[in-house]
Amino acid sequence: MTRTRDVWVRGLGGGEGEARRATMPSRAHRNVIGVGGILEYGDGIVLVRLNYSRHKGLFMFPGGKVEPGETLQGALVREVEEETGLVATPRRVVAVRHRVDQGELNTYMVFAMRYVRGELRSDGCENDVVGVFGADDFRADPDRFVGVVPAVATRILEGNSAGLGLSTYVPKDDSSSPKNDFELFSIPTLD
Repeated sequence: MTRTRDVWVRGLGGGEGEARRATMPSRAHRNVIGVGGILEYGDGIVLVRLNYSRHKGLFMFPGGKVEPGETLQGALVREVEEETGLVATPRRVVAVRHRVDQGELNTYMVFAMRYVRGELRSDGCENDVVGVFGADDFRADPDRFVGVVPAVATRILEGNSAGLGLSTYVPKDDSSSPKNDFELFSIPTLD
């Protein structure tokens, strides 16, 4: 059994300066970080139909878990190529979903990506179909998709693609992390 404690968090609902009670686990058993890619291809966004999890049979952004030793971008590029046959580069973070599950802190980051090369194909393992979907598809039958997909993808397709981009900042102090494993995502410059 996981013990919990109540904490007060500012800025979550309510008015300016108000706080909301949030239940926090006193000790989470593990942290899971997942990444997903929004890859515009043709007139839509590439999605995969999942063969596993509680979302089996639904379409989702290609992506997966960040493995030990991987950067967020490295995991995303690897997962997208494995699942779709496409090579793409991450451009910016466009959404973050975080939830507290029983014994697990689960964070999922969605990146807008730029197509580089490759041809669409299913991996035949984690997914059985790879398809390209437009905003009209999300509105016409939202139940075909994992819930976060229409909420985020429609905004991207409608041109609202602001987000956090990879910063060029590199820490001067090497004690925290090797420079090649450091990633900082921040708001784009206003130039």
